[in-house]
Amino acid sequence: MGAIFLHKRMKPVYLWRDSIDQGADRVAGKYNPFRPDKTAPPGMFAGRLEEIRYIQGCLRQTKNGNPKHFLLTGERGIGKSSLFLVEQLSARGRIKAQNGEEFNFLVLNVKLRKEDTFVDIITRVSRSLKKESEKLDILGSLILKSFEFISRIEAGGIRIHPSAESQQQNECFNSPMDDLEETVHKIDGLLDGILILIDEADAPPAESNLGLFCKLLTEEMAVRETDYVCLGLAGLPHISSRLRGSHESSIRIFHTLDLKPLEAGERRQVIRLGLDDANGKNPTEVRIDAEAEGLICDFSEGYPHFLQEFAYCAFERDVDNNIDVNDFLDSLFSENGAFDQLGAKYFKKPYKAPGSDDYRQVLHIMADKLDGWISRKEIIENSGLKGGTVDNALRALKAKDIIVQDETRQGYYRLPTRSFATWINIQKKASEAETA
Repeated sequence: MGAIFLHKRMKPVYLWRDSIDQGADRVAGKYNPFRPDKTAPPGMFAGRLEEIRYIQGCLRQTKNGNPKHFLLTGERGIGKSSLFLVEQLSARGRIKAQNGEEFNFLVLNVKLRKEDTFVDIITRVSRSLKKESEKLDILGSLILKSFEFISRIEAGGIRIHPSAESQQQNECFNSPMDDLEETVHKIDGLLDGILILIDEADAPPAESNLGLFCKLLTEEMAVRETDYVCLGLAGLPHISSRLRGSHESSIRIFHTLDLKPLEAGERRQVIRLGLDDANGKNPTEVRIDAEAEGLICDFSEGYPHFLQEFAYCAFERDVDNNIDVNDFLDSLFSENGAFDQLGAKYFKKPYKAPGSDDYRQVLHIMADKLDGWISRKEIIENSGLKGGTVDNALRALKAKDIIVQDETRQGYYRLPTRSFATWINIQKKASEAETA
């Protein structure tokens, strides 16, 4: 389990004696292949075949001077960043496309933050272009014009006005366009084009003008006849409204790919790929009971971050190299176990915020509909609570932004995300399984 070394010459002092009693594997430790807090590597990536096929089609079109752009949307933890990683490697030729084709793109990776401004977006793209271009000898001493302008902006503390007509904003935008154009000309015949991946695209407010940036970039590349730039964005579901708030027609640039939970077979594939990885690195093979595998898949509801968390914790709980139902259930409710981890990362604050069992009962009833609409009448009927209690609960939950009210119909509400509903349902399901 663990040891502490007080000095490099001293023998290890074990802090948990049960680690010795529970078998050599727990003393030595085992490599755990599951990654609840990291992007899934391509070797453990499962599903998303249609999305991968479409994005690779975008690369193919861009390679031939007819760029297509894509937007990945989905709840937090649904696998957007993992899919970005797969497509990044595909674009760079590290892994082949589904039809065996090999691409060779210059890939720019950008991650936005909620405080980012228009200048910050430009800066992040420009710095990524500088970093990636410096890795390629074929670009020689590429001098980026955008850095000269950005340096003046940062040194002078100039504020860029959100208006598209702002002279400073136009100058700020034109500099990286010049850089991209020069890069496209330099890589002509050597690389397939440029792929710009912008993750967390929903983070900045509409006033940051990301939508305007995307609209102008695609139009400018067409005007300059340098149509070898593919743009890919990823963000939470409200990214569409953020883009529209910046530029009404910016959303039309993209083909939207809304990521859904994994199918049953894909969930099992994730677990089996993980165990294959572990068994290739650990001295002793680890197996999983069919029933335990089924429960992990079922409880996850197809959410990749749930699946990875459950599998990781069950793997850690196992002491006899055979993950069974008890390992899974024990790891689910143990202190700092899977359920606590998911709650701490995503849901515990909104779940505990109401401070009343009656209010949480309302959340339980609403979770049966996942993120679908449910009427006040249905909540009263299914919960057994009094109308006044339900009204108080709905009022409190809405005030804390824990639930969403339908603006078009009176008396209809829903949970903000399907994953929050799933977490509540997992809690109910696990409690039933534990008492069965």
